[in-house]
Amino acid sequence: MSWVESWIALSGLIKGLQEAGELYSRFMGYHNEDSYGAGKYLREQCETAVVELERFRQEFTKSLPNGATERIDKFLASKPAQAAKDVSGEQRSARGALVGLVAIEAELTFILYGRNEQIRARSDRAFLLLQRTLAVDAGVKEKWQIAFEKGEVECERLGSLALLSQGIYAFKVDAAGARTDLVFSEPPDESLLFRSVDGLVLTEWKVADAKSASARFCEARKQADLYKQGPLAGVELTGYRYLVVVSLKALPITSIPVDETSPDGITYRHVNIVAEPDVPSKASKKA
Repeated sequence: MSWVESWIALSGLIKGLQEAGELYSRFMGYHNEDSYGAGKYLREQCETAVVELERFRQEFTKSLPNGATERIDKFLASKPAQAAKDVSGEQRSARGALVGLVAIEAELTFILYGRNEQIRARSDRAFLLLQRTLAVDAGVKEKWQIAFEKGEVECERLGSLALLSQGIYAFKVDAAGARTDLVFSEPPDESLLFRSVDGLVLTEWKVADAKSASARFCEARKQADLYKQGPLAGVELTGYRYLVVVSLKALPITSIPVDETSPDGITYRHVNIVAEPDVPSKASKKA
């Protein structure tokens, strides 16, 4: 299980406890008596959540985005976290633990997903801009047509430049599952990446026509699945990978797989870059 799936489950647990705590508080407001030990049970569930957060931190410490582990450590050392294990005053302990858990859930969700979604949106925009540029810029179109004839290496080089212009460093993986620069075919300089780009994105580029498109997308997926390197904290898009097939003419919709999410929580996006696109009026008539 990836940290994405684990956090979704843990976040859901904390949000459920928040609702239970609010319900408990309303009941106690009407009748300040806890005959059935609901406060004790709520405190025990908060303790379970704290233990699961400790496990989450230990299991995924090497792959969590920058700042996440520090915030978890700070919470685990706080009085609200300690209150979850304090059996001396069940109701008081439950209140303190629950407030702390809700606060850390909101903070970690922001850290874990806020940056990721920014990089994803910027990546999507870079691909959209590339395709629009090919439709209106004859010089760029000519370069991509030449690259298409030369093969996928030339296409991925041009593609990496298009994404880098939008602050996205696109990389692929080698046979060992490590990052490889699309232009220089060597491991990227990580210190330079932290200083110069907004995000890193795993891409796999292929060239195809309508007959071979499905097979090329499958090949790209297999190559992307080789990725084994831990993410660069804070700058790498961990929840999405881009499978890009360059074609001379637009591929039939039926040959482009729909985006799919793997069991470990990674979404594979399928992109068709058309090197010789029809003008909008012709494209709409074909559609």
